[in-house]
Amino acid sequence: MKKVMMIIALMIPMVAQSATMCSKNDTITIMLDPSIGGTNYSYNTAQSTWWTWFPYGTVRGISACLSSAYGKSRGGYVADLHDNNELVVGGETNGEHCWCKMTHPAASLWVFARTYGSASDCARNCAYDCGYSVRNHSDMRSGLFGSVRQ
Repeated sequence: MKKVMMIIALMIPMVAQSATMCSKNDTITIMLDPSIGGTNYSYNTAQSTWWTWFPYGTVRGISACLSSAYGKSRGGYVADLHDNNELVVGGETNGEHCWCKMTHPAASLWVFARTYGSASDCARNCAYDCGYSVRNHSDMRSGLFGSVRQ
């Protein structure tokens, strides 16, 4: 009976699971982990740009103030974002809804950050809020890092 049980046990396939990641030769691969908070941030209001430093490197992006939040809360993202029938490219100051997009080390989709009281408040503060939110809020990092296109 022991021999039969041993043969059956050997016939059951052993399954091993692992994570595989491929990258080209001579490239650096960075894992963007939304659970790791940033160490600092900065922004440029005039250029609608922001950047956040992490232990593994710097994440950079752009911001836009749009007329709609598209029903999203912080961290929610939208592909092919439009405002006033125009494709959003960054730097827009059309409304009170602040959107952020990561441009480096990879391009994300547009991610909703927050709503301000007016379009002028948004234009003044959106780039700041993108850098700040990416540093301090995991839901914002999840939206940006999770929406990176393959």
